[in-house]
Amino acid sequence: MKKKLFLLLSSPVNEFENRVYTARIAIYFSQSIKNSPLLLMASLILSSYQTYLDSSLILLAIWQSVFAITIVAIYLIDKEGNTLVSENADYPALKKKLTQRFYFGLFIGLLFSLSPFTLLNDVPLDHVQLYYIFLICLFAIILISNISFPEYYIAYGILILPSILLHALTRFDDHSQGVIAFSSFFLLFGVLLMSRKSIEMSKSALNEVVYSITLKDQMLEMIEMQEVIEHQAHHDELTGLANRRKFEEEAVKIENRAKNFGGIFGLIYVDLDKFKPINDTYGHQYGDWVLQEIAKRITSCTRETDLVCRMGGDEFCVLIKNVTDKAELEHLSELLKNRIKMPFAIDGIDFKLGASMGAAIYPADGKNVDSLVSSADHKMYAEKKAAQS
Repeated sequence: MKKKLFLLLSSPVNEFENRVYTARIAIYFSQSIKNSPLLLMASLILSSYQTYLDSSLILLAIWQSVFAITIVAIYLIDKEGNTLVSENADYPALKKKLTQRFYFGLFIGLLFSLSPFTLLNDVPLDHVQLYYIFLICLFAIILISNISFPEYYIAYGILILPSILLHALTRFDDHSQGVIAFSSFFLLFGVLLMSRKSIEMSKSALNEVVYSITLKDQMLEMIEMQEVIEHQAHHDELTGLANRRKFEEEAVKIENRAKNFGGIFGLIYVDLDKFKPINDTYGHQYGDWVLQEIAKRITSCTRETDLVCRMGGDEFCVLIKNVTDKAELEHLSELLKNRIKMPFAIDGIDFKLGASMGAAIYPADGKNVDSLVSSADHKMYAEKKAAQS
């Protein structure tokens, strides 16, 4: 990023630089919109001082009118730029708006640079020097308020400083020329030092943006990593369902809520029938694919508020947070059985499985989660045993 100090004379070459440029433009527009009233106030001060020096009122009126119109245009551009930033516009759109701002800003610089030529020829030397100092101070303000946009304050200085020298050399007698020219060059030397410092400040501002974005990326990466770790800790890697740990945590929360505020919840324990022969005959890869298919089928029968878990091996559990009565659990159990036993094919191999289930409801079948799980598990194995006999 060392050669990327300028916003318009250089362009991003990768996604990171694109974000840096976009952030810098966003910072500039947020600052620039606050500067328009200051520039308008500066123009009014200049006009008032020129009126005091008996400058042409017609020229001043024209100059001030053009200046005010340009300031309004700049304000609208800054406002549009901030709107683009809030809408997350891409870099090309922001650069286009920044280019417009640059040209209007240069026109403001041109107006300021022409203002000394509206002074009458018989204006006292000390008043002219004071006028020059005001323009130099205005340039200093432009430097400070546009640190993030080096092209602007450099171009502004190129317009203002030569105009002071040119005015000094064309409007006064030889003696006055020497004094004013010397004073102007002295001011120019100070401005050059100030400009060098401003470049350093611009580099510092650039580094702050780069550091801020880098830090933000690292924080987001840490958050994403934490979310991945959290997801892995609470979900089954094969099926994507919640795991036993997630089931236990959610079940305790639901149990506490039911005890404190009332309510009924239940669970259905599911154990696949004749799953082991699939692993023995076709291998664990096909067994994994079958489990993934069964997980999809169970999930398709449940509501978004229900929690479908893989408890391990070929065992699943559905935690139903809001249950009307036991008949609702029995209906869901039948729905799951019918959905699971529907035949399907993987790689041209047909599969048809069954499932044994046990349902338990709080508080009829148990006063806590452990007793509910035990009750459902007992019913599930009783059903499996009955089917085998």
